[in-house]
Amino acid sequence: MRGGVEQLRRWGLLDRVAAVTPAIGRTVFEFGLEPVVVDAADDVSRGPLFAPRRTVLDPILVDAARAAGADFRFDTRVVDLVRDSDGRVSGIVFEPPDGSLASVAAGLVIGADGLRSFVARQVDAPVSKRGQHSLASIFAYVQGADLPQHDYRFAYHQGAIGGSIPTTDGLHCVFVSLAPLAFRTHAQLDVTSALERTLEQVSPTIAEGARTGNLISPIRSFPGHHGQFRAPYGPGWALVGDAGYFKDPAAAHGLTDAFRDAELLADAVIADDLDGYERLRDRLSMPLFEHIEELAALDWDAARAGEILCNFGSAMAAEMTALEQHRGAAHGLVG
Repeated sequence: MRGGVEQLRRWGLLDRVAAVTPAIGRTVFEFGLEPVVVDAADDVSRGPLFAPRRTVLDPILVDAARAAGADFRFDTRVVDLVRDSDGRVSGIVFEPPDGSLASVAAGLVIGADGLRSFVARQVDAPVSKRGQHSLASIFAYVQGADLPQHDYRFAYHQGAIGGSIPTTDGLHCVFVSLAPLAFRTHAQLDVTSALERTLEQVSPTIAEGARTGNLISPIRSFPGHHGQFRAPYGPGWALVGDAGYFKDPAAAHGLTDAFRDAELLADAVIADDLDGYERLRDRLSMPLFEHIEELAALDWDAARAGEILCNFGSAMAAEMTALEQHRGAAHGLVG
């Protein structure tokens, strides 16, 4: 989303993403007979959006981090946290590919390890808020689909959501989101049929376009998980991304959140203000969290879905403004 694109631009990485990923100029929402089109580039200074695959994005991020001095250890598993005599986290124990064990000391151990974060479990990070609704998801990558190369398309039909996202190498990610109960009782038994059937239900246009393409990956599914906020820091540890704050993937905002929280945490460490990190993260996240909760309830009609998405867009715009103000203050660009 816009916040993630702006982050890549400020880090000097957007050109590398744009070189191999289609520019998204429009988002098309389907609520019924008449689609609603939103121009992603109304603000010429901001330009288009991008949806790179992780196979493209991750190496770009790794290369940039290495150039900045980071040391990466791949195929390495963290198996324990090291604590000092006061119980403060002071490092990790890890298992490299050869199966041996080693440890490394750290002034701050950051868990950026996802919804089921090992670090969060080891420090018993409390959940401060948990959502009431969730969505199950089924998705696949299709090559050669008769779908627009420069449009996000999202469709909302009572009881389900679907869409298509153009990405790297001429592929489209096609997906559906549905109630977890429907997923467990029907869809999970045959995810291929469930994807095709649900996509046809929510958008015959997207379904027809997807049928012209070829699957280039297994069909994957996610049974759903309630959104949640965890306490994002404690003695010697901190959490970013889904490890600290998770909302339903239907928001299409996960990587944007991860980029945002990584930089907010860095600013907080420099300023010695981890309390401020938690407050700002929660203030920016809560409106988006509440709106996606409404969407995940699946109790809306087309008109109400449009209202929720309009509110979601307004919350993202407010988040962008707040982040620009924070960055100006944190980096001495404003008084």
